[in-house]
Amino acid sequence: MTGNSNAMEKKSRWGIAGAVIGAVAASLCCIGPLVVLALGLGGAWVGTLTALEPYRPFFIVLAVAALGFAWYTIYFKPQPACKPGEACEVSANQRRNRILLWIVTLLVLGLIGFPYLIGPSSSNAAAATAGPARVEKVTLKVSGMTCGSCALGVESSLKATEGVLHVQVTLDPPYAVVEYDPTKITLEQLVAVTRRIGYPAQPLKPKAEKNTPNG
Repeated sequence: MTGNSNAMEKKSRWGIAGAVIGAVAASLCCIGPLVVLALGLGGAWVGTLTALEPYRPFFIVLAVAALGFAWYTIYFKPQPACKPGEACEVSANQRRNRILLWIVTLLVLGLIGFPYLIGPSSSNAAAATAGPARVEKVTLKVSGMTCGSCALGVESSLKATEGVLHVQVTLDPPYAVVEYDPTKITLEQLVAVTRRIGYPAQPLKPKAEKNTPNG
């Protein structure tokens, strides 16, 4: 009984570890860039992390499968019958594994769901109190944004750029509306900021106004 119990405990711990690794890997593409930006690190790191986005579904499946395996081994796998004279109560290690499983389950769900729960801030305050001599506004169509944290990463990167006065990023449609001082930064440099963190962008051309004939 003891040998079987130890084997099951080891299997459940492997499942828990696999769930954590899968969830962390699945969140690196979205949460990682935010952490890198918060630490003041730049584009190369952010671009590397966002490049993991295509693999996110695979990591999510891995995390969920490992978590399901841990739940099965701890709660649902049939237990061997007790032999005469053996204690069949739940051991202290099993109780610890159950508590750990609940904690890890909440952690995994949080890591997987976090990118979809956050988004860019809704603040419309300009970065500078004194207005510049010139202000230009451009709408960038940003490629590669798949979750709220992606949009937040684009917004944070643009806001941290000198010469940018106001940024509003939306996920659907995937646009970044930027007000900037053209004496400090050019449109090409704005596009380079998003491209450097793994989200290529291109400015939208303003729609031509239709002339209505008089009379």
